[in-house]
Amino acid sequence: MVDVSEIARELADVDDQLRALPDDAFAEKYELLKKQDVLRERAAQFAVDADKERSTEVLLSELSGLRSQLAQLDGQKIDLVTQAGGGAAGMSNMGNLGGVSLNAQMSEASGASRIQARIGVVKGVLTDRGVEVPAAD
Repeated sequence: MVDVSEIARELADVDDQLRALPDDAFAEKYELLKKQDVLRERAAQFAVDADKERSTEVLLSELSGLRSQLAQLDGQKIDLVTQAGGGAAGMSNMGNLGGVSLNAQMSEASGASRIQARIGVVKGVLTDRGVEVPAAD
């Protein structure tokens, strides 16, 4: 049976091969990217299997912590109404485009999508166990 360290070594090898290829080696890159996807799926399955061995209490605690992190990140976003002037009299020609862009960049830099993905995995494991997942606050 292959363990997670073997998959990690294979992923590193594929990454090295991708970096070594010339820019115009499209067919070779495509094949390596397909292999990389397969390896990532296998690695993800190891993570899900590990979660299945964790207690419900630990998973519920992690879920609560992840939701708190996400709420904290949401609290740091730019208020688009205020940034746009708060009303018709204060509207600039740009409106809140800068705020939208900054919020998207801050979300990406903070790892919000990773946190959301992890929340989905934890909720999935809990649901599979028949545990009622508490609603987000």
